Amino acid sequence: MEPVTGALIGAAATLVTGAYVNAKFSIGKDIQTLKWEAAWGKRMGKRIQDLGDTCTIYNMFTKADPSNEFLWFEGRTWTYDVDKLAALLEAKGVSRKDYIAVFTTNSPEMIMTILALSKLGAIAALINISLRDSGSFGRVSLPSGSDFLIKLADLPVPAVVSKPAKATIQDLSVLIYTSGTTGKPKACAIRNHLMMVTSTPLSQDLEEPEKYFPLRIYSPLPLFHGTAIFTCLSYALGTSSAVCLARKFSTSRFWKDVTESRATRILYVGELCRYLVHSPLSPYDRGHNCIVAAGNGLRGEIWEKFKERFGIPEIREFYRSTEGFAKYDNFSRGSWAAGKVGFKGPIRRLLETDTFLVKTDPETESPYRDPKTGFCVKAKLGEVGEVIGKVKDRGVLIEYLNNSPATEEKIIFDVFKKGDCWQKMGDLLFMDRDGWVHFHDRMGDTFRWKGENVSAGEVRDHLAKLDEVLDAMVYGVKLPGYDGQAGAAAITLDSQTDEAFMKGLYSRLKKTGLPGYAMPRLVRITPEIEANATFKKSKGDLLKRSWIATDAGNQDKLYWLNGTSYQKLDASSWSSIEAGRAKL
Repeated sequence: MEPVTGALIGAAATLVTGAYVNAKFSIGKDIQTLKWEAAWGKRMGKRIQDLGDTCTIYNMFTKADPSNEFLWFEGRTWTYDVDKLAALLEAKGVSRKDYIAVFTTNSPEMIMTILALSKLGAIAALINISLRDSGSFGRVSLPSGSDFLIKLADLPVPAVVSKPAKATIQDLSVLIYTSGTTGKPKACAIRNHLMMVTSTPLSQDLEEPEKYFPLRIYSPLPLFHGTAIFTCLSYALGTSSAVCLARKFSTSRFWKDVTESRATRILYVGELCRYLVHSPLSPYDRGHNCIVAAGNGLRGEIWEKFKERFGIPEIREFYRSTEGFAKYDNFSRGSWAAGKVGFKGPIRRLLETDTFLVKTDPETESPYRDPKTGFCVKAKLGEVGEVIGKVKDRGVLIEYLNNSPATEEKIIFDVFKKGDCWQKMGDLLFMDRDGWVHFHDRMGDTFRWKGENVSAGEVRDHLAKLDEVLDAMVYGVKLPGYDGQAGAAAITLDSQTDEAFMKGLYSRLKKTGLPGYAMPRLVRITPEIEANATFKKSKGDLLKRSWIATDAGNQDKLYWLNGTSYQKLDASSWSSIEAGRAKL
């Protein structure tokens, strides 16, 4: 063999080996992501430095490119004078660090109010309009001084422009409230730091600016929700992009709005995509300019259907805690495979210092601690664990305002060494052996049945794989005489009759791989599963519903699992269950 030929063969072998290693372990993807993160960090640092002592979203707004359109709403483009409103509010007595309730639907006026308050250094308390209670702002208790309501229609036009208030990254920007699905809503104190984080352009957008910019972001999600305020308004301000706003989500108007607004990016939460996939065909389904869908909660069984039907080439599923404690990166950013929320190859796993999955104790629902060391234990590949993020600076941590006990419940100390501090995200995830991160469940959505841990989210995913299922929710029901909680499922079907569906349900679920202990013991076929404004399903309503078919107002079709088949739940069967005689 000639020396040159041997060298070529050796080089070729090296290339092939390198390509194999890269394909197997995604070395190139890890390196690219690390580069993106480093570049993004520098941009965020420069933004904070440039804004100096006026680190607010108002000042980002003033620095945006004035030649770009900023807002599209219901067929019109909008411009407005935020300074006049800020001056009027100042004349009415609003000043720095006041809390002002903003109780309105998505609208240009809402954005104008948020920006005007930001200029004054006041904090917009973004109230969920779905919350109701007599004589108050829903069930929300606001800090003193926050009961200043403004009727935008009554605002006069004269006004003296004020200078922008000084503000640091530690100062509050807005209040966003939890959904109230597990107790009364709590105010999440969003600081200017997080607005800087979520407004900084992503590296993957900047890598192809001619493709992605100028952005036009369409959002039907309410601005009092974190996904909309961060991923729409904040990101649009930080990139001189256009906000294409819907007053509320409408299945029939969604793609018409996207088309007419010329949006290039849409925001979603998973249930929104489910509604769209099951909507009637429309000429607007593929008549739009959207090239990116960004959001969270898009489940695997819907992912490809959504992408194919509406011709969306890029889906970015990001991970962020739903309780307002945000870890914006590491498990986020990217065009992931269906049903997965992130990726970390071996290099990123080796270098990771800020975000981990830790084993949990199923009895206490707290991070498990090694009895010898007293420290938490990282979850292995394939093992479910709770996400925790390192707290580097308590000064910029998102806290529950004036609610120290609730805040401290999210903080954990001495995790891997004495004195360290971490925040619990409340989500259970797992990383497979290829490095893909999968959402598993929310803490508290796992229940025990006869000594086995059952994931409500996992059972729900198995149900959702069945073509006839439009919507499903799974939860645990405490029954006297039985160990643990029996799994219950509320299911909404398409045109399929409930009898035909239930006849083959057990065998079909077995084929999907659902273990026998996780099979729902009780099933209600219901016309609709109620959701709030942010598409979260409340178990409270379902838990109150009777399992007695003859009760007044009960329009649900009720079934129970008798051995390996589902049968109608009549009075005799329910009596047997209540007495603990039925072999559930």
